[in-house]
Amino acid sequence: MMGKARLAPIKQVSIPRLELSGAVTACRLYEILSDELELKINKVTFWTDSTIVLGYIRNTSRRFKTFVANRLSVIQNTTSLDQWRHVDSKQNPADIASRGIDACDRKNLDIWLNGPKFLHKNSEHWPRNVLDEELGISETDTEIKKEIAVHATTTNAIDNLLGYFSDWIKLRRAIAWFRRFKIYCRNRYLGHHLPCNNDEITNLKKAKPVKKGSRIASLNPVLVNELIRSKGRLNYDLSTCPVILPNKHHVTTLIIRYYHETTGHVGKQQVLAASREKYWILKGSSAVKTVIDRCVPCKRQHGPFCKQQMAPLLEEQMTADKPPFTFVGVDYFGPLNVKLGRSVVKRYGCLFTCLTTRAVHIEIAHSLNTDSFISAFQRFTSRRGIPEKVYSDNGTNFVGGEIELRKNIEQWNKATISNYMLHKDIIWTFNPPYASHRGGAWERMIRSTRNIFKALINQQLLSDEQLLTFMARN
Repeated sequence: MMGKARLAPIKQVSIPRLELSGAVTACRLYEILSDELELKINKVTFWTDSTIVLGYIRNTSRRFKTFVANRLSVIQNTTSLDQWRHVDSKQNPADIASRGIDACDRKNLDIWLNGPKFLHKNSEHWPRNVLDEELGISETDTEIKKEIAVHATTTNAIDNLLGYFSDWIKLRRAIAWFRRFKIYCRNRYLGHHLPCNNDEITNLKKAKPVKKGSRIASLNPVLVNELIRSKGRLNYDLSTCPVILPNKHHVTTLIIRYYHETTGHVGKQQVLAASREKYWILKGSSAVKTVIDRCVPCKRQHGPFCKQQMAPLLEEQMTADKPPFTFVGVDYFGPLNVKLGRSVVKRYGCLFTCLTTRAVHIEIAHSLNTDSFISAFQRFTSRRGIPEKVYSDNGTNFVGGEIELRKNIEQWNKATISNYMLHKDIIWTFNPPYASHRGGAWERMIRSTRNIFKALINQQLLSDEQLLTFMARN
């Protein structure tokens, strides 16, 4: 079906290494055929006429040099030991590819085209496989790594400390200080890093309740697999109970930091709620606040800002008897860099927010021109419906796009909009120039979107499809 042969390198290489390279070629040929053929292969057998290679493959105790070890790793990861068998050189078609063959040599030509005759029979008639005892690797084999015996001696650290003192009184005083320091460190560790002390752990091991004055008594603690958990009323499986953690411990800090980063650098209450699915942190509110206050990305994103003048509330923002996205504010944010092949291009986010419910819908625009905005607006109305009023900043893209937008709305009314929408039209209102505080309804939503985008993307380059998926999920 398929054959492959390789030329020996110009640099002289030993025969066992060449035979081993041939075995690797057979493994790679098997991988190609198994991927390309649409046939179910029940069993594969590999044949080699080199007993040295068979000895290398079946070896489990020796360590070989890098060349042999790397190729044995490929063979053992692709095949199993029972798949390798020995064949005589006269019946090995692979030898014909290396030696060459005369066109008139019918015997070897038949072996090359059809394989050895025993393959056409049952496996009981195949050549006897070589036993492991017959494949012993010689101690003088140059491919075996030499073993080096290392002798190490250890010294008693206590003897060294005792030898430091030359006076019995000084030695006793030093030992007393060491014992005192040991007790101090143990009590300090238990008091500040563990959720309970030794007496409480002893009670939990005996399935006894802790003392009423303990700081974990209200959590109904139980000991499960050497972990102190808080048993609730709905926890039938004790392994699902939250683990009680001390507030001042490095592991607790790492857990809080993990939930803070994976939830998009949100606030204290969200992080505390997410962590309590698996852990109950003592004084959790203050512990989470301490970690968030030290978060560098949060400090960069939540720095102090100047105070904006509050704009007057529109009548549309206080109308609660309308469907969502009846009154809409729209604005752009970006640019967002995405990868397109080997180049980096800019994309922009077009944010639509309902002025009544504060719901948000985001579309991706490929540019800031009028056509790109009209396309984004059409995708928005196809999903959310036609709004009555649209508010936006006094941007050049919206001023140029208003006329074309009204023409498109007229076409929609004639072609696809229902009778109810035939009596409606979009009223587009622009904020006064340089009055950014009047767009606070959508500017605040853009700020939240940017914060979550920066925290989760972390300066990674996304493709167009990944960017669309990210905006849809978040």
